[in-house]
Amino acid sequence: MQFQFKRVKMSRYLVVVSLAALLTISVGHAQESLDLEVIVEDVTAFPGEQNVVIPIYMKNYHDIIAGFNLWLMLDRSDIMEFQIVLDLDGTLMEDWEIWGVNSLGGQGHDLVFYGISNFAPPYTNAISPQYGEIPLVKVIADVYDIPDTMTERAVNIHVVTETIDHFSFSDPNGNSIGIMIDSFPDTTWFICTEWSEPDPDSFCLNWEEVPGPPADSVDITWVLYGVVDTTKVVVTDGLLTVLLPICGDIDGSGGNPNVADLTYLVEYLFFEGPPPPVIEMANVDRDSGINVADLTYLVDFLFFGGPAPDCP
Repeated sequence: MQFQFKRVKMSRYLVVVSLAALLTISVGHAQESLDLEVIVEDVTAFPGEQNVVIPIYMKNYHDIIAGFNLWLMLDRSDIMEFQIVLDLDGTLMEDWEIWGVNSLGGQGHDLVFYGISNFAPPYTNAISPQYGEIPLVKVIADVYDIPDTMTERAVNIHVVTETIDHFSFSDPNGNSIGIMIDSFPDTTWFICTEWSEPDPDSFCLNWEEVPGPPADSVDITWVLYGVVDTTKVVVTDGLLTVLLPICGDIDGSGGNPNVADLTYLVEYLFFEGPPPPVIEMANVDRDSGINVADLTYLVDFLFFGGPAPDCP
């Protein structure tokens, strides 16, 4: 690439402007209202709890969604990690033909995943406009066995929108949804080291690149790039909060023992209900095992002024 800078009487500065489109994005028709919402549901868990389900919802108000790419990041690495899997049962993606998941950091403290409704047109599995009654997808997390003395017990699950490399939604025609074009100037400065003549109309024969002024010339390349249009797209991060175990909180609601815990224990003992999230919190009489004695103990506490639950 050759430059030929001509000395100007009033100034040696010459601006050379070039336009380079480094990114081409197909954007759908502009809408006056929102096009898309992505919502990570807040969840709670107990220390050491495994296979915690975190639903992610999507509301697509106008466009059919045939593909997407998302990246989740945790703001803390000492509370939980993602399993490198997706749970598609009962989700909008359940019948999608192509999907994948990975952790870019390799430690499970981030999760990047994508989905495409069909291998090829027609896109019969694409998602028509809907309002988030069913999860788009569910991700799975394992909570570390953090100590009860830890005071800050929540981790933010951030949906990365700072780069559209990992945040994109498209319709069946491949048009990006909720993306707009922005630009920034990429400048390169030069200073002439040899002029053809000493007079003001001479040309530069040799030059070198410099970090910035003072210089004889600058080359400005306007770089185009895509960004999330926040007037069309709303993203809501999620929060996973690790609860403090409470003796007698058998259903894992995070509150003091009540009738709901009693019902949960009855279902577990007699009707093949699910086990308590923290099994030790059901051993309210500090005896061996979870049995009818714990049920009797809890009834006595709740209704007859008996002693408070006393777990091991």
